Amino acid sequence: MTKKNILNLSVEELKKELLSLNEPDYRAEQIFICLHKININKINDFSGIPSSLKLKLEDIFFIPSLKNIKITDSKKSNTKKFLFKINSPEANYFIESVLISENDRNTICISTQVGCNVGCEFCATGKMGFKKNLDVCEIISQVYEVKKQTGITPTNVVYMGMGEPFLNYDNMLNSLKILTHPKGLGLSSKRITVSTIGFKGKIMRFADDLMLDSNKAIKNVKLALSLHSTDNGIRESIIPTSVKNKLPDIYKEISYFYQKTRNKITYEYIHFEGLNDSDHDIKRLEKISRMVPSNINIIPFHPIDFELNKPLDIFNKKKDINKLLSNQKLFDFIAELKKQKVVVNLRSSSGLDIQAACGQLAVMQQK
Repeated sequence: MTKKNILNLSVEELKKELLSLNEPDYRAEQIFICLHKININKINDFSGIPSSLKLKLEDIFFIPSLKNIKITDSKKSNTKKFLFKINSPEANYFIESVLISENDRNTICISTQVGCNVGCEFCATGKMGFKKNLDVCEIISQVYEVKKQTGITPTNVVYMGMGEPFLNYDNMLNSLKILTHPKGLGLSSKRITVSTIGFKGKIMRFADDLMLDSNKAIKNVKLALSLHSTDNGIRESIIPTSVKNKLPDIYKEISYFYQKTRNKITYEYIHFEGLNDSDHDIKRLEKISRMVPSNINIIPFHPIDFELNKPLDIFNKKKDINKLLSNQKLFDFIAELKKQKVVVNLRSSSGLDIQAACGQLAVMQQK
């Protein structure tokens, strides 16, 4: 009999499994605490569980783990990049996660896919191609392993690592439920952000799911839209999936999301000099920012350190990393937006020197 992955299961699913074993369902919360709060990785080490039940669990379940391959420390910011190997019989799969520590915030940036099937022209992960969707356990274990390796308890989690969360929707949603469960890590949903490039139907579905009575623990999860251009044509040239997901449709979904959840929206906007910083862009960004309460994060374009497979010329220019945050046109662009009373922030390039900044995560062939 093939054993089941116990780390994928919610409390409710654990209760059903226990009832099928003629065990009291209250044991489910005890097991959940061992797995997701204490992070015990051997069933025999579960505390408060009778030996007879442990034997039953050992026969049916296994606890998977991510193997920590490498931790890379930034010399310019308090940032660490983690390379993990997924325990899979199919192939050697690797993912990256990032821990950014700033003042009292410890933010873990986690991945939802190995590679990505969106294929954005400016993103290293997109140039990897798509390998697989991560299971629930592989998503949440990034948080647990970073905590284990560093001793740092996360204050914030952002789904902004490798992959598109909404193309692994069910596992993404179930991972949110586990990370916020009071018997587990108990992270406040106000401190979690899910980023998406934007898909028709998915943003509205996310809003509806957050507001279900059964999902109260995740109702305040924030949504970030990777916008990057206010022009449909330009956006389609740099984000392939936007051809079928036009901006007017995405804006309608964003409005629906806010009306349903009342959660503020963040727009992520990588600055591409001469491509998306025109006067027309400023006017359109001003209009977009007025649709619903929101803020715009301006992000410098970060160089990608491997072959881009025929990228657009603007992304193939050699850039001096030390001058990325000294780009006067970037600051002028932000200043013009502020003149229009747009709530705008310049997002820091934490981990730039270790290829851990926005758009840089990628795993090449590992030996």
